[in-house]
Amino acid sequence: MDESVLRNLLAALETIYNVASTNEARQQAQQYCEELKRDPSGPLYGYFLAHKDNQQPDVVRHFGLGLIENAVRYRWSDATFTPEIKAQIRLNVMSLAAEGSLPLLTERSFIKEKVARLFVEVAKREWPGAWDGMDAFLRQLFFKDETAREMALLILRSLCEDICVYDDAVAGLRKKDLRAGLIIIMSSETVLKEHYPDGVKGHKDEVTLMVGETGNDGWIARLAVLLQELLPRCQTETRAPADEKITIASLKTLASTLDWVIVSSVAAVPILPLICQALLSPSEKIRLAGAECYDVLSCRNLADAEREKIIWPLLEEGGIDLISKAYLTYAAQILQGEAYEFVQKTVQATVNLGEQQLCAKRSAYVPKELAKFLQLLYSMASHPSVLISSTVSFFWATLLRHETFSKESIVHTFIPSLLELYSGHLAKDFKNRYEADPVYRHFASIDFDSITEFRGYAEKTFARAVDVIHLGVPVVPLDAIIWVGNKVAGALKIEFTQEASVKDTVKFQAFDGTLTLMEVTISSLGDIIADRSHSQSAQVLDAMNSLLGILIEYDSKCLPALERAIASLSSFTDMFKLNSTQLFRCLDKLFKIVEYPMPTVTAREVRQLRGRAATTLVKIGRAIPDTLFPIYDEIDSAIQDLTKRNAIFQSEKRTLQSFLLVIGFNSGMPLDRRTIFEKAVQPVIADLQSPEIQHALSDPTKFMVFIGVVDLSDASKKALQEQEVDILKGVVTQRRSKLSGAIESLHVFMKETIDVKDAQKLELWTSYLSVILPNVFSTIRCLNATCDEKLWADLSPDMNRVLSLSLEEKEMMVTGKAPSSNSVPSTTGTVIKLISDLKIWLSVLRDQTYRVLAQMSLLGPAFYSIHSLQNILEQSLFENVDFLTNRQLRLLINHAVQPIVINCPKLFMDSVLSHLLMVLFPYMDQRLLKDWKLASDEGLVMDEKEDPEDMDVTDEIVKEVMLRDLTFYVAGFVYSILDYNKANHTAATTVLQQNQGATSAIVHKDIAPLALFIISRDAIAQSVVPLICHLITFKDTKSCMRATESALCVLTALVQSYPGSKAMLGAFSTMVLQAAMEAIHDPYHQEGQEKLIRLITEVYVEVRAFDEAPKVVFQQALGADAPRLEAFEQEISMTTNKTKKHALVRNFLQGIIGVAKSEWFKQKEQGDKHVSSRTIAGKYERPSQSILDSKDDEDIGEGLANMFDE
Repeated sequence: MDESVLRNLLAALETIYNVASTNEARQQAQQYCEELKRDPSGPLYGYFLAHKDNQQPDVVRHFGLGLIENAVRYRWSDATFTPEIKAQIRLNVMSLAAEGSLPLLTERSFIKEKVARLFVEVAKREWPGAWDGMDAFLRQLFFKDETAREMALLILRSLCEDICVYDDAVAGLRKKDLRAGLIIIMSSETVLKEHYPDGVKGHKDEVTLMVGETGNDGWIARLAVLLQELLPRCQTETRAPADEKITIASLKTLASTLDWVIVSSVAAVPILPLICQALLSPSEKIRLAGAECYDVLSCRNLADAEREKIIWPLLEEGGIDLISKAYLTYAAQILQGEAYEFVQKTVQATVNLGEQQLCAKRSAYVPKELAKFLQLLYSMASHPSVLISSTVSFFWATLLRHETFSKESIVHTFIPSLLELYSGHLAKDFKNRYEADPVYRHFASIDFDSITEFRGYAEKTFARAVDVIHLGVPVVPLDAIIWVGNKVAGALKIEFTQEASVKDTVKFQAFDGTLTLMEVTISSLGDIIADRSHSQSAQVLDAMNSLLGILIEYDSKCLPALERAIASLSSFTDMFKLNSTQLFRCLDKLFKIVEYPMPTVTAREVRQLRGRAATTLVKIGRAIPDTLFPIYDEIDSAIQDLTKRNAIFQSEKRTLQSFLLVIGFNSGMPLDRRTIFEKAVQPVIADLQSPEIQHALSDPTKFMVFIGVVDLSDASKKALQEQEVDILKGVVTQRRSKLSGAIESLHVFMKETIDVKDAQKLELWTSYLSVILPNVFSTIRCLNATCDEKLWADLSPDMNRVLSLSLEEKEMMVTGKAPSSNSVPSTTGTVIKLISDLKIWLSVLRDQTYRVLAQMSLLGPAFYSIHSLQNILEQSLFENVDFLTNRQLRLLINHAVQPIVINCPKLFMDSVLSHLLMVLFPYMDQRLLKDWKLASDEGLVMDEKEDPEDMDVTDEIVKEVMLRDLTFYVAGFVYSILDYNKANHTAATTVLQQNQGATSAIVHKDIAPLALFIISRDAIAQSVVPLICHLITFKDTKSCMRATESALCVLTALVQSYPGSKAMLGAFSTMVLQAAMEAIHDPYHQEGQEKLIRLITEVYVEVRAFDEAPKVVFQQALGADAPRLEAFEQEISMTTNKTKKHALVRNFLQGIIGVAKSEWFKQKEQGDKHVSSRTIAGKYERPSQSILDSKDDEDIGEGLANMFDE
């Protein structure tokens, strides 16, 4: 070692960390350090700096370890590293592990962990084979002293995690040997002989020796002995810190083995009692480490014979008592930090024990202490944390579905308590509970990063509660329906206050939850009441009839409550099939509410009530058409009577006509469907063909006059009285409703009657295509044209409100929440309100028209065979597309274009889609490129991880939200048309394709005809691939991930189509690799690096067998040195195993990707988080002092950690 180099290195480090250094000097110093990293002698200097005997500051020691690690991880296979140099590095690493660290309680965690990681990196490359004495060395460390013992445990844990837990690239290259080596050193000689009596495993063509060292007890037994010694000493508050540290390290090491070690090794020693003992420790960290062991063991995939050895004893020999004691000791406390993490982990482990072990498929084992185990799970389900209670619901649902336990009497005794418990989750009162209950709020604030995330999870909890109730009710049907009947009777007596926000009150949420409980219960009893042989069938049916009678009689003055009650009537349809005694009363009730008197004060609530009654009739008609068909004429007469008396609005009439249609179209009775169909549809067609609508749709200017734009513009210039405003409203509304009513009717009728499996039903609509389509296309053209600001230039300034977003719309778009009614200023009775109504009307009409077009695409050949359809679509949908905002364009893509493309039959793809897609893809690509460039130039202001409710609603945020939404929907559209054919997905088979002696084994996928069409047409493929590549690079994580999936779909299609895809394959791989490399270099995409790495790996492995393009990209775009690339190419060409090819590429990527390598192959956190260098850097607060002046500083400087902790 050259002393001058050492002095220069220390001087360089001093310069880097001296705040008085100039930038030029600091850069030169950093350059010097970088050059030393590449020098073959670098590891020797690293060893000197890192060893405690040389008394360097921690930051310098950390840098020294980084020098060694850089050599091991990225240059171990270089020709410059001779066997002698490697042997010296290995000896140095062993020396650091054995005697290079400060005492146990003095050495910093990041130094110890860095040494352990360094040891593991060498082991993964050398052991077993070139380093057969590694295990013996670890045993020496283990028995040397407490400092060396902790180091041995850290090394062993890290080694187990890299080989058996994480997707480590280096370990992947030697996984078979490394796993075999681990199994051997973990197991005793006795266990190995029992498990491998012949001393080998594998097939006759490829076997692995599984013979351990004579007399070796194995690490599992060694850990058990250590824990037997330490855990009793850690049961008091006065425990020694060294004992606690080593106990934690032992448990974490044990946790890293329990998922894969030979089961007999675990059964041969008292691991289970030791884990339970750890759960009862007064040390939070020991408890948490014990819970991790418990969870890993509970999750393990075991055979029945293996469960008998290590799982059933836990449920038979007092283990549940200990686990219950551990949980209940802390469950009732308001916890946080590691104490609460322990409770969470214990719950998760117990749920896994129940789901994956007790309720394993075909398992018939019923433990003696089942009641205690279920009582523990019930206690956990009652925890005030939404996260915990929801997690436990998975177990109860699994238990009640299980073939054995669903019939077990002990389980049945818990059903009433479960129903009571989970019915409380149906009220959806989480918002009020969050505000009123401090304990509930405490756990919610810990469990979730934002209010939005909390609400989303609470909604999922509702669905899981429904699942448990649905499964539990049939077990106790009569008791359940009687219990529910009593709850409903009590709920119907609730008196509500007359307030606008009554739905947000606790009373109403409880009312709503009770009716939801009733609906779930009734839907769960369908099979019971249909089974006449069931002993309780008749009684349950009678109870349901009585319950329905109570509901029919309900007549609350609170209209939202009445609306909720009548909506629940549709849940009784299964009962109506068997007993229609109350059907007429039910229909009569609904028809009366459809014409509920319209007051002036609560008109909106009454409209909602009437609409709900009408839609409930449709639901009933859809469910029991055969039951209703005998009274079809009476229903028709009742609707006609309502119409003649003008007792209903047009929207209600439309819904009631749908009621008739669903009866006629879904009934199995002999009937004349055409007559029923035409009776509903003909009036709609007549409206569309009326002279005033035809005139309005002939030109955008006439359209604007027709919908009242000019009238409102003139009115906004005058000071109209409220009566005059009402008259104007009546005039413009009547004109508009004729068009919008016709479009909405078409949408509603199509949605209820178009059935792609029934040609006769489709034929009814195809006969009207020639009338409907021209009007739909004209409407879309006019709507798009009205987005042109020039058409509004000569109008009143107030009319600009139609084209701009209101504050309420912006808030809704950003936060996802509708503003409260109190926050929206009242404009009722003003022209401004009419202008706002026009804006809403245009938006709704646009959406409905798109959906009608989408429905018509379901008509198949009848739609796609229309003459010049491709030209018509392009002119109608895209003629004025530049005028559309990103929000409007998103709707066009999602609601119209995507269904048309996806539903296109294979026969018509060339004639309809070819030019359409060749125009669409480049347009979307250029538009997104332009908008993202503008957004980047102006500065992106959104953080995708930030809670939307916490964002400021600014114009910049709104604009960016719309751009991100459009980008994501475009990415989703591309993926939807390229995705694999799931309907006819074949089992994975291996397809071998030959190309000039190179073999590429790919998993065969069933490519959908649409995707094959796109890929096989060069012009279309060449237009979609650039779009995919740009979607990968845009700074939007969700879009990047979806585009990555699309690229993988294209890759699969191209490889499976080879050699037909030869011309495209090279260009595709070049563009995609360049895009993925650009994205992976961008720190913005760190969250998605795993998928990007997968894409790069797949492209290289699959395409390299056919084309030079991947190699060129690696060589030119990444600047990889030629000798190393050639060595990599030679190694991968000699490998036929596809898994190893992937591991080789991933390993090679680690050395040439420009992002921080500490982020690569990021390991899943397990137990305590490692103290990261980046975290420590954030604590450094003494810039005035040189870091090299402090030898006992507890902090590490910022720059070095980032440079060398790779």
